Parts: sequence; structure tokens; C-alpha cells
Amino acid sequence: MEYMRGLFHRAPADFLLASEEVLTRGVGLGLSPPTVRVNIFDPPAVLVGYNQDVYEEVNVEEAMKLGFSVNRRPSGGGAILMYEDSPGWEIWLPQSLVEGLDIGQIYVELAKIPLIALRYLGIENARLRGKNDIEVGGRKISGTGLYMDSGGIMFCGTVLLDFNTRLMLQLLRLPIEKMSDKDVETFEKRIVTAREILGSKPSVRDVLEAFRRAVGDVLKVEVADGDLNEWELGELQRTVEKYRSSNWIYGYKATDGRTFTKICKYKTAAGLLRIHVKVFENILEQILLTGDFFAYPSTAIHELEANLKWIAVDDVPQKVIEFADRMTIHGLSIYELANLIENCIKD
Repeated sequence: MEYMRGLFHRAPADFLLASEEVLTRGVGLGLSPPTVRVNIFDPPAVLVGYNQDVYEEVNVEEAMKLGFSVNRRPSGGGAILMYEDSPGWEIWLPQSLVEGLDIGQIYVELAKIPLIALRYLGIENARLRGKNDIEVGGRKISGTGLYMDSGGIMFCGTVLLDFNTRLMLQLLRLPIEKMSDKDVETFEKRIVTAREILGSKPSVRDVLEAFRRAVGDVLKVEVADGDLNEWELGELQRTVEKYRSSNWIYGYKATDGRTFTKICKYKTAAGLLRIHVKVFENILEQILLTGDFFAYPSTAIHELEANLKWIAVDDVPQKVIEFADRMTIHGLSIYELANLIENCIKD
């Protein structure tokens, strides 16, 4: 592979999401060239993952009132806001390029691209954390995801150029929505933006150029401007209707009663510990640990949270215990922490 097509699209959610599906399929079938794209959702959008229930994840009425569209991604993962300050990026490749690698290894290999792109933006020391987050100094700056279809693979994510925590809390139904101001401030410390690191916000053009250069470096290819081809345009015309349909956007419902949001408070020898959890179909979707305890190193709690996301509830205690050699909470053993988290999830 010597060439990759470069695209930039500023478009509504239905077009951008339909094109994610079409290009993944097209690259796998050999009908689309390998491609890198940067996009802006216009109008802004709230997106849920493929397996989520919109009404459990999104304050739909508030989103509509503020001019956000609501839609569902073809890929999994959690609910996100997509707007000018959080441009999206996608890289489409044939699966043959990652043949023999498991999902974790694919993330590690392909994450080299956004890590280098961030360096081109002037952001040093970014690294992959947990399953799919990219962090700088223990704080998240990007999330990533994978989607596969018909022999094609899409590696995608966002870049937080700037971030409005209050807006996110207004639009998403997260376990932190009932947090105190102090807890919200704690949450904000888990996020970092390009503006905070650099002192100014890079332009979308800067992001586009950084990703094209990074793709060229990692994949040893030349990236050249291109357009959607005739096959892609025809497929898009048909596929976009799915992403405009209420059945696609709102059709998934959780009915087994295992989805809940919960905040558990424990007074321990280490201090007050708050455990915020969201469980979906026996999977720990989100967890935040807050309180006045001391953890060493200070970023270890963030690392633990990232590693606990999207695993089976029954596997959580053992996953916590695996951190025994990687973190210390003064006054609370790792086994006690594992037990408290298990109690919070299962009680």
C-alpha cells in the first residue's frame, strides 16, 4: 500500500455515520481506497454506541433544545458529544493489514497514529491507557474505537481541542450528573484539552494536517486529497436513510432490569470513598472513584477506572486485585477496595 486518500467532511450526523459504515465495507471489499478522514459534526450531535439505549444515555429533550442532533454509531462504546471543539477522525484499512493480531494488539498498533498526530500538534507524552483511551499526564484527551465489516476495519476517535463539562453533564445521563460541584471539579481533572496544554486551541486544519502526517509516518504511505467515488456515493444514498430512521436511533431498549446508576459512599480508614458505577447488562460500563483519600501514584485511580470499564461484573474484583503492585491507597488495601467495589455493584 503506497497511497491513502485524505478526506475532510463537515456534515450532519446521518451522513458522517452512514459514511463510516459504507467506507468500512468498501475498503474491505476493495471498492474504496484506504482512507483517513477528519470530520466536524454540523449541527453538533450526541452519539450513543451501538448497544446503548438512547433514553438511558441522553437527555434527548435538552439536546434537541440546544440544537444537538441525536444518533447511534455503527460502532460500540459510550455516549459522546461531537461538535466544533471535538473533531472526529477515522482511519479505514483492510483487515489483512492487522491479520494475526487480537483486538488489544490492534489498538496498540493503530494507536501509534493518533499519538504521533498529537505530537505534531505540539502535545508530547500522550499514551494509550486501558483499552482505548489516550491520555496526557494521566488525563484523557481522546477516546478511540474499532468497527469491522466485510474485511474492512475503521479505527476512529476524537481530539478534545476544548471541553465544556457542564454541557456534557446537561446532555448525557452519566453517574456524575448528581455529583456535587467538588465532584464535578474532580471529574474535570480527569480530562485535558489541547487548549489547556498548549495555551491556545489548534484549528481543525491543524488536526487534519497532523493526522495525515501521522498516517504517512506510521503506515509509510503518501496521503493525497480525494473525493468519494461513484460506488460510495450510491451506497451512501441508500445507507443514510437508516441513520435518519427513528428505528435505528431509538430502537434499542434495555428490558432486563440490570441497567442502573448508583453512587455508594463508604467511610474508610483512608477517608471518604465514593464509588459511582453504571452497569449495563452485567457489564461495568462506567466507574469513578472520588473522595478525600490519598492514592499513590496520583494517576493510578484514573488508570484503574480505565481498566475496569466494559468488563463483566463478576471479573471486576480480580481486575482490581491485579493492581496490587501498581497503586497504594493509604489506609485501604487493594483487597478492601475490590470488596467495596464488588459490594457497590452487586448489592
